[in-house]
Amino acid sequence: MNNQYRKVLPDTGLEYFDARAAVEDIQAGAYQGLPYTSRVLAENLVRRCKPEHLQASLRQLIERKRDLDFPWYPARVVCHDILGQTALVDLAGLRDAIAEQGGDPAKVNPVVETQLIVDHSLAVEHAGFEGDAFEKNRAIEDRRNEDRFHFIEWCKTAFENVSVIPAGNGIMHQINLEKMSPVVQVKQGIAFPDTCVGTDSHTPHVDA
Repeated sequence: MNNQYRKVLPDTGLEYFDARAAVEDIQAGAYQGLPYTSRVLAENLVRRCKPEHLQASLRQLIERKRDLDFPWYPARVVCHDILGQTALVDLAGLRDAIAEQGGDPAKVNPVVETQLIVDHSLAVEHAGFEGDAFEKNRAIEDRRNEDRFHFIEWCKTAFENVSVIPAGNGIMHQINLEKMSPVVQVKQGIAFPDTCVGTDSHTPHVDA
């Protein structure tokens, strides 16, 4: 994390990174003309980009160019159970390999906060006209997926930066919007826009 353009957010006890000031230092009036998504990217760059690359990276946004790659660090990754579980299986396997080499497997964790939502796992065996259809379907699903659900629950406690929303709470798009996104992230005393990568092609994300 950088220190240039780091400022105090009045009356909050928090700090933030002034993307507007950074952009305006390169080209006066440019920030106002940036699309909203570019402003979010600019804040991310000011906060996370290496200082020696910051101006060149911001200029890409200002001039709408694609000559350089620049870093982007999402605040979180939102996974459904199909792809998310596969990634966690790979991390678990990596832990085993580290342990075999005499290393500390507990050091293998997602770098970015990872939210696993089990939403592809409720088959309909009992129709909605049955008063207790949901409970019956959940019981069948729990029985069929006992090993898979056990692994997912283990991941929740074994890995840092991993949280799990179990089956039966809704689809990930709804849960992301209604429950998971804080709109403004606050970590280590820094406030910044919430951004996410969704492993489902149409997972919406909420930006401040």
